[in-house]
Amino acid sequence: MLKRRLVGAVALLLVLPLGLFFWARSVLTEDRVRVALAGQLSRALGQPVTVGSIDATIYPRVTVNLGQVTIGDPARIQVQTLRVGADFRALLSRRIEHARLDLSGAHVELPLPPFSVGSGATSGSSGSPVEIVSVDAIFLNGVEIVSGGRTIRGDVEIVPEGSGAVLKSATLRTEDATIDVTGRLTDLSAPTGEFAVKAGVLNLDRLLAFANDFQAGAGLAASRGAGPAGVNAAPAVATPMNIGVSLAADRATLGELVLDRLAGQGRITAAAITLEPIRFGVFGGRYDGALTLALGAAPRFRLNAALADVDMGAATAFMGSPGSLTGRLSGNINLTGSGMVGSSTGTTVGGTARIDIVDGVVKNLGLVRSVVLVTAGRSDVPIASAASAATGSADEPFARLGATLTIAGGAAATNDLRFESKDLLLSAAGTVRLDGRAINLAGEVQLSDELSSQAGRDLIRYTQEQGRVTLPATITGTAAAPTVRINVADMARRALVNRAKEEAQKALKNGLGGLFRKK
Repeated sequence: MLKRRLVGAVALLLVLPLGLFFWARSVLTEDRVRVALAGQLSRALGQPVTVGSIDATIYPRVTVNLGQVTIGDPARIQVQTLRVGADFRALLSRRIEHARLDLSGAHVELPLPPFSVGSGATSGSSGSPVEIVSVDAIFLNGVEIVSGGRTIRGDVEIVPEGSGAVLKSATLRTEDATIDVTGRLTDLSAPTGEFAVKAGVLNLDRLLAFANDFQAGAGLAASRGAGPAGVNAAPAVATPMNIGVSLAADRATLGELVLDRLAGQGRITAAAITLEPIRFGVFGGRYDGALTLALGAAPRFRLNAALADVDMGAATAFMGSPGSLTGRLSGNINLTGSGMVGSSTGTTVGGTARIDIVDGVVKNLGLVRSVVLVTAGRSDVPIASAASAATGSADEPFARLGATLTIAGGAAATNDLRFESKDLLLSAAGTVRLDGRAINLAGEVQLSDELSSQAGRDLIRYTQEQGRVTLPATITGTAAAPTVRINVADMARRALVNRAKEEAQKALKNGLGGLFRKK
């Protein structure tokens, strides 16, 4: 008796899966099921969906396999295999509930077509052989996302949640980086949510391009009217995008600029990616403030931040004038521009900046040497450093170099440039090309108390201001080869003015002395 029962149990275990297999094959692989599922997906997405083939398996759960799935016209999304794992008990009523969708070989081209997500039209019509009722999880294995010739590959796990979805995990890979993304979209029809992005290397230009392509042509759209959204429904209305994002990267690139230890909070809208606050290392220093990257055909940006301890040797090398200036820069910038931000070429920038550079050297400036060469021909100018200054290095060290800048048309204009060193003080105004190709500054060079005290009596008498030798000077040329000229004509005029003042003071003194002379 026991033996018969065991044989019966074994036979049942063999027959039931076999029967389930044939049932699944006969019910779920009919051509009308394939057409019905394609129609339901089309109504749900507001885009035409085609399904090339259909098959079914029963292990480890009953699964409908859809092959050669395309979405859009032209097809922007192509899936080699879409596996729909379904609850067996619901399938007995020809309903797909608590489904798990596994997409293999998915290929997505941006910009996306204007989906009508969130319309609620996910079920089939009455009499449909199968209805998609609910989806619990979506897995994309080896998905490719293509934008502007660039490809991101990755694996993604999504859990639908109300009118939105939870991005449980996404590991995306480019040619030179791996990016991990998690977060939640609370509304798919008008993309709204929060995401966290972590990467070893993050290409901000590529992030901008993908965001721009994602939102182009509406991307995701809400359907008009209260009825179900269909392929032939009224045109979709573009809806705003408002996605918060936190960024963290060991290294990031922005155009040709390399940024270290980037961390910040941002927001992606239909108009721009705004990162505020954002902090990163640049040229050995720090950037702390805001960065806005505008979406659109022409890249635009805005920088508003405090800079600290920036290595000017590295910065000037990046700008195309290596070695022209050293020191450590701090200051504040408020700049807008177009082109590839951070690029040494092809960028138009405008705005204001306040900069102060300490403990540096201006290569080939030769201020002291120029002063000495002009004045050393006078027999009454025994400046101690004259010989060495005239024949030595033209590089000019400084303790502080500061200016308030107005930037436009590829040049920076200033009215308050101040150059301070142990030997002299330069105050000047004028313009400097940002690429260092042209300098046009005019001002005054004032020798230090030490050098002024060593100057000849006549030179001090006729060029002094506040007791120091003061000479008019211009700086022209390029950043690599600046030219300093002492304006001899202005120097002569100053001498005449000072001589006139001296004679007037003598006359006044003699005149007053006569009034009080004893008779």
